[in-house]
Amino acid sequence: MQSTACPAGIARRTETFPELEATARSVSAPGVTTAAVTGLVLRGVKVLTPALTPAAVHLLALLVEHVHGDDRWRLGRLRVVPSNARLAAMMGTCERGIRRLLSLLEANHWIVRRYTASNRRSRPQAGIDLAPVAARLADLREAVAWVAEEGRDARRQADAERPDGRKEQSGREDKSVLLKSYSRTPKPSASVQPAEAGADASAVGELVSLMLHASPRLQGLLSAHDLIDLQRPRPPAPALNRLTVVVGVFVRELGLSSGIWTEALARHGWAALAAAVVVMERQEVKRRAGYLRSMLRHPKLADTVRHSLRRLVDGGRGS
Repeated sequence: MQSTACPAGIARRTETFPELEATARSVSAPGVTTAAVTGLVLRGVKVLTPALTPAAVHLLALLVEHVHGDDRWRLGRLRVVPSNARLAAMMGTCERGIRRLLSLLEANHWIVRRYTASNRRSRPQAGIDLAPVAARLADLREAVAWVAEEGRDARRQADAERPDGRKEQSGREDKSVLLKSYSRTPKPSASVQPAEAGADASAVGELVSLMLHASPRLQGLLSAHDLIDLQRPRPPAPALNRLTVVVGVFVRELGLSSGIWTEALARHGWAALAAAVVVMERQEVKRRAGYLRSMLRHPKLADTVRHSLRRLVDGGRGS
């Protein structure tokens, strides 16, 4: 995301910061506890924001744990004031890494960094505002419910595939499936249905999943419900259609003629073209129309953009 200029004493913000501030005004969450919100963050944030690194999710959970007293959720008093040095010591990293993770969390609308006029954050009147987390609790609950259902489906499938046909006798669900689903960046699913008839479902599914993981902007333009649906084994057609519409926003920014786009669509398919557009958006290519025209001549465009998206996703994991 591009950053905009900001007054003295305030950190640089993304272009969507006004929207973030609007959602953070006068937010409260009666009836929840800090422990419950921490659990929702650890299990649900990666579903709603696949581009976040595990370190960013860990830091967000750590910030939530600084809300001492469950009444603070009911009263909307959700600013916490740990210093970067303290957070770095708790995370086992450096202060520069903490600043980068905080910026990432704010860009993805999970926190608001509040500063004094002298650019100090570790003051009672400033701090890190967790109101965006409170505002998204309903989405987090839906994401966690989806993770649990996916775990139950995986368990049922594993039971059905046992050679002896027997099920586990303990009656308990295997939580290891759920833990793997949010303890690290999930591997792209290969079972998403293609948007165009006759396409390889596995190849299209991988490109869709990689696009979601690689592009915070794409995530921001989709609803939480769509993000959850697009990560299901068989996502519904309405979610795929909305993904197509959102990618269309990127396409219109290119200024590419409809004739070239139609010809490329017939040659490479929707998923490969959409992935190419997402790659250019993430890599901040300046002359996008010309760059895309040169890419469209490549006989194996899908393989090229798949490789580029994997590098973007793997780069995000390492940060």
